[in-house]
Amino acid sequence: MHSLQALGAQIRHVRKAQKLSSASLAERSGIHRNTLQALETGKGNIELSKLLSICTELGLELLLVPQEVSAQRAAEGEGARTELSERLHALMRNGS
Repeated sequence: MHSLQALGAQIRHVRKAQKLSSASLAERSGIHRNTLQALETGKGNIELSKLLSICTELGLELLLVPQEVSAQRAAEGEGARTELSERLHALMRNGS
């Protein structure tokens, strides 16, 4: 992810795919709903521990990827999906 907006949009996408309200996810993560909403809209600056708590509740793992890998993947075409990315997209659609 290259921005807080992209990260927040992804969090929101996964939350909605799992049919969780922002209030429910915030409560389960131990944060205020306004904090979660600010993150999802890219307007908030969240503590790492809170972000990790949200990721845990959504069944997500925060990964750090070298920029070269990210750039190479983008150069190969965003439309091109690997088997792994297909599985990830299926999991996100199913909310699993």
